[in-house]
Amino acid sequence: MQRLRAMIRNEFLLEFTSPISLFFFLVLPLLFTAAVGAGLGGMMDQDADTPQEVRIPLYVQTQDQGSLVEALLAVFPEANLQPELVEVLPEEQFGLEIPAYFSAALLNGDMVTLTLHTLPDNSSSFAVEQAVRAAQGRVGGAALVAKMGLEQARQAGVVSTPEEELQFFREVLNEVLATAQQPPATAQVRWAEGATITDDANAMATSAEQASAGQLVTWVQITLLGAAEVLVSERLGGTLRRMLVTPASRFVVLLGKLLGRLALGLLQMTILLVGGALLFGVNWGRHPLAVALVSLAFAIATVSLGILLATVVKTRGQAGSIVVGLSMGMAALGGAWYPLEITPPLYRQVVQILPSTWAMRAYTDLLARGANLVQVLPYVGILLGFALVFLTVGVWRFQRYE
Repeated sequence: MQRLRAMIRNEFLLEFTSPISLFFFLVLPLLFTAAVGAGLGGMMDQDADTPQEVRIPLYVQTQDQGSLVEALLAVFPEANLQPELVEVLPEEQFGLEIPAYFSAALLNGDMVTLTLHTLPDNSSSFAVEQAVRAAQGRVGGAALVAKMGLEQARQAGVVSTPEEELQFFREVLNEVLATAQQPPATAQVRWAEGATITDDANAMATSAEQASAGQLVTWVQITLLGAAEVLVSERLGGTLRRMLVTPASRFVVLLGKLLGRLALGLLQMTILLVGGALLFGVNWGRHPLAVALVSLAFAIATVSLGILLATVVKTRGQAGSIVVGLSMGMAALGGAWYPLEITPPLYRQVVQILPSTWAMRAYTDLLARGANLVQVLPYVGILLGFALVFLTVGVWRFQRYE
């Protein structure tokens, strides 16, 4: 036991060898939490009674002045785009070129190519592209319906002059577009008197909650996976070999390293949880035992992965690069930098192979959906399953570690 305490104390001494290390361990994660929370908060007004609608400017240069162009421009605002007709597309802005054959091609059922100028470094580029595609498809479908209606009107003698045909076409087109926006029939569900219905299964965390949980996962992963750097450095420096020839068994040496790094991670978690509550108003105290169990299971899984990595990498440079790269990669993919709720279903399925995904899902359920201890126990079990796999392979390889 004394040997284990000495090894744990040594982990703390190694971690805080300089004021810079202390800054990275304590201060920088809280600064990032504040910065990320402010950035996410800028996307939505959390204090307003209703969300503030944000429209993305879209500059449109068109060579077609037909009614279908007017219909296309009228659909864009429904997709949070604000179109503006210009003669020359401005630089560094979203721009759309509509060719002269746009209306004629749609009426013939032909494909139309619109030229969309996006901004590669702008996170809204994908949303703009999808909105333009959807608007084009919607107008094209409505145009074909209006064209068929016009043909029937001609056969029935309802219209006879070009002016009447144009007016009829526009009226049918607008009716079809309006019907697509507001379906003529809707279903209404009536619940028994006194029943209370709550649906928070898809509730998203606030910007502060997302930032607090996400930065906790990001930075604590770096600390816990840092077990790989420590073991590789001690192996290359000869310290580990000297410890392995002492009366202490390899298991005791490995356990000491694991517990020391785990204690560091749990300390950092505690600081970030308390900091998130006091500095950013995140309600971590609703179910403290549930938060503690999720955090402990995530820490054990991550430090076990760090032990496994130590038996794979060969140099200090490799260890440092892999620790930082893997930590950032797992955090980004696992929803620590953005809500998983905004990602496609297939993506959410694929990233379930990462412990960070399950940690973020558990934290989000606790913060945004009011989950209790029983409801997060499956997440705890999955995280401990990761730990068991990582630790089993890591211990097996460490027995052959030189």
